Amino acid sequence: MYEILSAILFVIVIILFLQILKLKKKASYGEKFMIVEKEASQIKGLYENLKNGYKNLEEQNNLLKEKIKTLEQKIAILQKANIELLEKKEQLQESKEKLELLHKKKNELFAIALHDIKNPISAIRSYLDLLESYDLTAQEQQEIMEGLIQSSEKVVKLAQEITEVIVSDDVSDNLKFEELQLGDIIHSVYIQNLAYAESKKIKLINKSSNQLPMVKADPDKIEEAIDNYVNNAIKYSPPDTEVLIKSYFNPDYVTIEVIDNGPGIDPEFVHKVFDKGVILDNEPTGDETRNGIGLWIVKHIVEKHGGKVWVKSKPGLGSTFGMDLPRVKEETNNG
Repeated sequence: MYEILSAILFVIVIILFLQILKLKKKASYGEKFMIVEKEASQIKGLYENLKNGYKNLEEQNNLLKEKIKTLEQKIAILQKANIELLEKKEQLQESKEKLELLHKKKNELFAIALHDIKNPISAIRSYLDLLESYDLTAQEQQEIMEGLIQSSEKVVKLAQEITEVIVSDDVSDNLKFEELQLGDIIHSVYIQNLAYAESKKIKLINKSSNQLPMVKADPDKIEEAIDNYVNNAIKYSPPDTEVLIKSYFNPDYVTIEVIDNGPGIDPEFVHKVFDKGVILDNEPTGDETRNGIGLWIVKHIVEKHGGKVWVKSKPGLGSTFGMDLPRVKEETNNG
């Protein structure tokens, strides 16, 4: 801007100078002197005006610079505040998602605990019915007392789990892994479900080996999973049939199967049986309730152990529900 004004001033001075030269050629000496003096006065006035204008422009320019500097500072502050707001928004969104996940997980764990607490309570009721209704041998009485104790302990454990879910902000599964042999757990599930099976005139048979390889598992959770399989098989089996518990192994897995002689599952629905909330057309044979999460719970637990669940079934020919749990790899010495 300053360069333009200087150029304009220079041009005006040149023009005026040329005009003076023209006048000098035409006018007399006195006239020339008066003209020169007049023109010089005009040039001086014009110069002063331009000089003052230039000074004003310079002052305005300095003011604008200060305003721009102030605006830049304010913009920097606003940008910083905007970044902080965006960070807080992301933090709030993350907190919201965590709370939603916490709420969902709590609901799931609560539903699992409430579902699984029904099995031992039903077993206790069945054992009490047996004690009242039949003349039992000492061995049978011993088995019933063993089942009552185990079922009662399971109710207490599940009640504790429900309490922990309600009061805790930590909704992780908190699996307590240990190396164990599944024979004792399978036997415990067998004992807990004997009375339930007998109350429905179903023969529960345990053909599992006591010499299974070691697996790394949470004993309580694996017991839950096996118990859901056995309880489910009894629930849908008609009277005067069998429910068989088997186990075997290969170099990679220990497999547990629960085989029933129930109505079987339509091939169209076999792939859906482990989905949460899926209720099939088959009705329980003793008017038991169902909510479609028992097999989903099994899948959830087994997959947390690095295993897999599966089912084989044909309509009218019963079903086989299985789970494969990874074996503990034996260390080999090469020295």
